[in-house]
Amino acid sequence: MTSISIIIPIFNVESYISRCLYSVTSQTYKGPTECILVDDCGTDNSITMAEDIINKYQGPIRFRIIKHKFNRGLAAARNTGMNAAISEYIYFMDSDDEICPNCIENLAQSLTEEQYDLVIGDVRTIGDNTLNTFLRLKLPDGMILKNDDIVLNYRNNWNMMAQNRLYNVAFIRQHQLIFKEGLIHEDELWSFEIACLARTLKVVKSAIYIYYIRKDSITANSNQNLNIKIQNLLIIISDMTQFLLSQKIVSVHAYLIIQKFIEDILQIKKTNRQDFKCTYFFIREETKFPFRYRVKIYCNNIRLLFSEIHYLLPISIGEKYKYWRITK
Repeated sequence: MTSISIIIPIFNVESYISRCLYSVTSQTYKGPTECILVDDCGTDNSITMAEDIINKYQGPIRFRIIKHKFNRGLAAARNTGMNAAISEYIYFMDSDDEICPNCIENLAQSLTEEQYDLVIGDVRTIGDNTLNTFLRLKLPDGMILKNDDIVLNYRNNWNMMAQNRLYNVAFIRQHQLIFKEGLIHEDELWSFEIACLARTLKVVKSAIYIYYIRKDSITANSNQNLNIKIQNLLIIISDMTQFLLSQKIVSVHAYLIIQKFIEDILQIKKTNRQDFKCTYFFIREETKFPFRYRVKIYCNNIRLLFSEIHYLLPISIGEKYKYWRITK
């Protein structure tokens, strides 16, 4: 049976860690399973409580705790867990969420037929109904996506969450994929890269992950400061651009994902003329696709050429044209 590593970063979650770990110890999956807890140097009793649960546990899951020397953030904790994993597949879980007893079993069952790069399950949210529609999986059970169809369906039919997927470790290490540290919304960049590189994806249409929305969570707090969110998204679209170029990936679907982010940012910035101008100049510089690349993209989508004519104009003229288009 396929071996699985469940990776859980832990930081100041003493009110939730018991619920999280008891959901892990209740798993029905009979294959070799390890659970890696990454202690990211919180200031509460989360790790003490986790250690108490682990010491009392008598089941087949092998638990390990890896301690950071200082707080490094969620992305670094996930990277630490990935580096330490010894299984064939890894599974990310947040320490304030829980998984259904049949979660790992349902996902791993797909791997008896083929070693997919990615197996994704559905999510149920608690605490914020507005996120439920966005995060829910909109693909039929058992569906297999291959190659460019994976990125075609990304964001519209399967979301950017890193959690509740089985990732093929060989695939991850072949492409040297890691989470970028120091970002909010690092899942956006990670999942984009996964979607662009994965060659096979299997859908498990079961809501086997319970995602809790807390007022003090990273997700909730990120909405309180729009400027910080936008600054992170600007970094992400720059990294997405460099990723496509470095990997020599010419995909209309991947390109359009970046353009959707750009359009959303400029829509927010249009209320301040000077702010819009500075943001547009930054975007033009940081998402600079070579002319030859754009030609390949536009050949497959002529309508896109007319909507993006500003990219082919001198930057000062392109900015004025884009501002006129976005505000008319």
